[in-house]
Amino acid sequence: MRLRADFDSVLRQGRRATSRNFAVWTHANECGQARLGIVAGKRAATRAVDRNRAKRLIRETFDALFEELGSLDIVVQLRADLRERNNRVVREELRRLLEDCQRDAPPPQGKVQLY
Repeated sequence: MRLRADFDSVLRQGRRATSRNFAVWTHANECGQARLGIVAGKRAATRAVDRNRAKRLIRETFDALFEELGSLDIVVQLRADLRERNNRVVREELRRLLEDCQRDAPPPQGKVQLY
């Protein structure tokens, strides 16, 4: 997702799930595939290198689950600095949140297009 309107729609109408490090909003879309939006602000992680690492981990987890996510718009917000967290633990935390959310998704349809 790249348009502010898409983010706003998911944040207003979507289902929310939270964990210690992330907040995830999901809302069904009509694209036939999952789309990802990431919010990683300075309040959660002050150093750019930490925000970039978090975004990379979010994208990797999304890519690993892409086929299973169906037709969802997903917004993942970073809530805490991950500097002291192990990558494996962070990925598993996010995977659990995304798997919980994907239960509500319609199955994927049509042509696959990443991001």
